[in-house]
Amino acid sequence: MSRIDPLQTFVAVVRTRNFTSAADSLGVTPSAVSKQISTLEERLGVRLLNRTTRSVSPTEAGQMFYQHCENILDSISEAEKLVTDFDDTPKGRLRITAMSNFGRRELARIFNDFSNEYPDISFDLHISDRPVDIVKEGFDFALRIGSLEDSRLIAKPVAEQRIVICASPEYLKKWGTPASLEDLANHRILIVANAEYARINWLRQFEKDHGFSLAGIERKLTVNDIDLVYEACIAGMGITALPTYIAERHLNNGELVRLFNEMDIPIRTIKVVFPQNRYLANKSRAFLDFITAYFSHS
Repeated sequence: MSRIDPLQTFVAVVRTRNFTSAADSLGVTPSAVSKQISTLEERLGVRLLNRTTRSVSPTEAGQMFYQHCENILDSISEAEKLVTDFDDTPKGRLRITAMSNFGRRELARIFNDFSNEYPDISFDLHISDRPVDIVKEGFDFALRIGSLEDSRLIAKPVAEQRIVICASPEYLKKWGTPASLEDLANHRILIVANAEYARINWLRQFEKDHGFSLAGIERKLTVNDIDLVYEACIAGMGITALPTYIAERHLNNGELVRLFNEMDIPIRTIKVVFPQNRYLANKSRAFLDFITAYFSHS
């Protein structure tokens, strides 16, 4: 481990850009920091830092070395956590972000059941339909639907999201029931349009799969919140597509009517997303295993 200490010192100096600040963070003297850096440069045979009277900055070689040092130290830290966590009861706080409607309707019940099983784990839940950078913003997990576009992340499928096209009986009584997709051109269409749901827009998929377009329709209500679209549909304002976890109860009690039963609507996958190359603490592994099992039995 004697070769690790100079790496920790070097990383501290690059992060703080100052020998004194680095020394304070490490609990040693500035002269000890300077000596370790000089010894490291001498051993490697390359200058790692540019030094001035006011600041310190890495050389080109130093910047490359710094990136590798960070990875090495992170790996050591994760290995230590793995061992020290081995026999520990899962505990601590989890930071989780999820889409607004899914979060409101599904996660309260999930978190209640999870908390009954793991009472020492608490939650910081962030509900948002904007794209959240979970690495930058420090989240342990995100619950998402659609494709994964960030190579820094791992996505574990946990459930399916099924979509139904529907309208209220009052709307259909007034406007008639469409018999074909082309008939939708004569109807009011309710569309969700926000950063999260834009990628799962049912109309785009239908247009692609069935070769028609609703681009020229004037009777459209475009809203950036799926809850408002859902309420508008029940109120009789138009036809829309809703996830079954929203629509199912209303279909069963007759408040909504399902349309185009014979058509296959693409099924979307609900994923638990988390940063790759990150040690999964007991609390995180417990949540990942729990939510996977939860949906597999639901």
